[in-house]
Amino acid sequence: MYVAIAVIAAAASLSIWQASSAEGQRAADAELIDYAAGRNVFAERLGRLAAEMRGGGPGSAEAANALRQHLTESRALALVFDPTLKARLGRDVARGTAIGLERWLAARDRLWHHAEVVLARVDGHDPAADAASALVAEADIGAAAARALVDDLRRLSQARSRAAVAWVRGGGALTLLLLGVLAFSVVEPTVRAVRRQHGRLADQAAELERQALVAERTDNMVVITNAERRIVWVNDAFVRVTGFAAERARGRLPSELLESPRADPATVERLLDAQQRGEGASAELVIRSADGTDHWVQIDLQPLHDRHGTLTGFISVQTEITALVSDRLKTAALMAVLPDGVVVRDGEGRVTAVNPAAERMLGLQRDRLVGQSVDDFGQPAVRENGVAFEPEELPGRWTLRSGIGRSDEVLGLRSGPDGSQRWLLVNTEPLRDALGQLSGAVSCFVDITEPRRLQDQLATAARTDALTGLPNRSIVLERITRALDHRRRHPGYGFAVLFMDFDRFKQVNDTHGHGVGDELLRQVAQRLTATLRPGDAVARVGHEQRTAARIGGDEFVIVLEGVRAEAPVLAIVGRLIEALNEPYVVCGFHVHSGASIGVVLDPEADATADSVLRDADTAMYEAKRAGRGRHALFDASMHERVAQALKMETELRQALRARELSVVYQPIVDLADGQLRAVEALVRWQHPVDGPVPPSAFIPVAEDSGLITELGLFVLQTACAQLADWKRKLGAQAPQRVGVNLSREQLRQPRLIDEVRACLEDNGLEPRELQLEVTESLAAQDAVVLDTLAGLRTLGVSLALDDFGTGYSSLSCLHKMPIDTVKIDRSFVADAEGSEYHRVVIQATLSVARTLGMASVAEGIETDGQAALMLALGCQLGQGYRFSRPLDPGALTRWLRAGQPQPQLLPETAPARS
Repeated sequence: MYVAIAVIAAAASLSIWQASSAEGQRAADAELIDYAAGRNVFAERLGRLAAEMRGGGPGSAEAANALRQHLTESRALALVFDPTLKARLGRDVARGTAIGLERWLAARDRLWHHAEVVLARVDGHDPAADAASALVAEADIGAAAARALVDDLRRLSQARSRAAVAWVRGGGALTLLLLGVLAFSVVEPTVRAVRRQHGRLADQAAELERQALVAERTDNMVVITNAERRIVWVNDAFVRVTGFAAERARGRLPSELLESPRADPATVERLLDAQQRGEGASAELVIRSADGTDHWVQIDLQPLHDRHGTLTGFISVQTEITALVSDRLKTAALMAVLPDGVVVRDGEGRVTAVNPAAERMLGLQRDRLVGQSVDDFGQPAVRENGVAFEPEELPGRWTLRSGIGRSDEVLGLRSGPDGSQRWLLVNTEPLRDALGQLSGAVSCFVDITEPRRLQDQLATAARTDALTGLPNRSIVLERITRALDHRRRHPGYGFAVLFMDFDRFKQVNDTHGHGVGDELLRQVAQRLTATLRPGDAVARVGHEQRTAARIGGDEFVIVLEGVRAEAPVLAIVGRLIEALNEPYVVCGFHVHSGASIGVVLDPEADATADSVLRDADTAMYEAKRAGRGRHALFDASMHERVAQALKMETELRQALRARELSVVYQPIVDLADGQLRAVEALVRWQHPVDGPVPPSAFIPVAEDSGLITELGLFVLQTACAQLADWKRKLGAQAPQRVGVNLSREQLRQPRLIDEVRACLEDNGLEPRELQLEVTESLAAQDAVVLDTLAGLRTLGVSLALDDFGTGYSSLSCLHKMPIDTVKIDRSFVADAEGSEYHRVVIQATLSVARTLGMASVAEGIETDGQAALMLALGCQLGQGYRFSRPLDPGALTRWLRAGQPQPQLLPETAPARS
């Protein structure tokens, strides 16, 4: 029993000793494997350092120091591990393992030798490029020998492990044979320990396999170099991207394979410096693949150290970023050509990017912009209204603080060398990272300095009359509004509005051209400004400028502020009328043009500026109707007259469309024999409700509203058609000619001659059978009218000068007028019997007319005495109630067929004709 126990104990002890010995061997083998693996890293590190020294540059000295340190450490480690290696492998029967050791020792000795040569040359300040290249090449060989030695040591360790396991199992079987239960109790713990150790080794192997799989399968290029920077391992991604096989890359410096002429030297130098210092680095770099294609890569370089902290090499992970750099360059090009300024800030508000347009707009160079963190860039920033921005309200800061963009924010800066004001339209947008976190902001600037300047100019132009430089209608309305508001706040405050229009201005324009008319308006403006005294408060653009306002055409307005009585206002009005009635010399022409002025005093002022201006306009038209060249004070009754005129204008338009107008005819007879020679066509209006409307009521309305042209054409067409009808029905009894009055507006129409020709042709009349009558003032004052009259006379139409003696012409000018007949006004005929002056004027007129070959007609003859006097003075023809009142076509037809009986004379004066 004791022998069995002793045998079992001995067997157990032997098994335990064997397991412990196997464990110790495994630990020693693991240490030797780590040491051999470290020699691989050592060889690679020497190659990498040699590659850096071969490239020269600022990092060569640091690489030499690192090389010397690694060489010293390698020799120190050799003193420790070489005896163990030789002893362990010397006892091994595997010849291949011994050969691997010999190969490594030989390679290591060569590495030491080449490293000493490189260091010697560096210390002697001799070129070390060739020696470094030799060391790079030898490092690849040494790395390969070290890897082979690692593989041999692993195989030997595995073989010893298997032998140990077999020994343990044999001892267990022996123990079982001696004493099953006791042997099992002794062997079973040993087996479990062996299994645990085996499991640990298997787990380590699996972990190494997974790491290798990750390195092989990643899309990023992975490069492991030794301490000399020579490549010891690359993954499949490296081979795929660069086109360099692993065998071709191994032992080479990365720069030898991947260097591109386009690489930034500064970046390359920075990476080399980091390697020489044994530090990590990150950079973007251009590399060139085997086929000559360049790639942008993001390099993450990290040092590798053994368990003693010794630098054994570097691992470089390189990410392909060519597409990213291309997009970045496109963005940079876009920013460079953008006409709008762009500024990019980081999360702290510091400027990280700026384009040239922003530099121009802000008046600062890039180096003065990048790194700043305020929107005004060191300058006071103001809002559109000139109020300074609070710092936290600046668009960029506000967006960084709130994470919300701003749109169309106006920012004013004093920029540029001259410190001129520059206005920018700013839009901001927050920048967010991939997780949605606020990471910065981008600001876009649009220079609106010039558009704003033009806008200001347009605003000024919109308030100023371009022709005269005076304020315009908007200023007038502002001043009236201000005066009304002031009056409401301050009882007793008074003001007045003067609305003036220049008489015969349109006639000047038509006669001499718009250039003369414009110059006349400028002189009018100058007279207004000169006539108003410093004490007269007027409509003005600024406090320093005192002038009246032009609101359109030949209409001017003056606002008198601070006046409390009618007398001072009328005194100013008198001065204005006197000054404006003086003759003007315009472009060599002497022009006479007075002004009609409508006045609204404060007590009659309505509640709004528009209504005040309307009332002043109404009063001005009352002044014109009263005889021009005078003024009229507004009163409430004028509104009723204006409303009545507007109502009549509307009804007159309807009457023209509804054919409510008609034409009557007044005979013109030979004063010698009483025979009918012609008729004058006169328009009449039979209102369906109000009955007959006198011409004196609706003719002025037609002239003011522009309906006179349509009305005159209606009379012309109707009269021509009626004369043709009489000729067909009455033959020789029909009137020889029909007279039709023409208005100023008709005579200015370029199509008048064609319309007259068409009327004659449509009705089969000869031109001599139509007589067109114009007033003396029209024929004497208007060159356009004179040209039209000349054209009508050329057509063959007879022309008559109506109302002669009431206009502005004289007998000496009569020969200049293209007329055939002079019609003496009824006012002269009515007073001729009792006034020697009127008889002399009539006699002189008739004498001149006979001399010029013109016929003569006396208008408004109502008595036999007037008829006899006109005949005695030499007048040929007469018309008036003495012979007949105006008759409608049917009545005149009957009158003619009855032998022209004399109608009963009416006791009152004949009404005004059309």
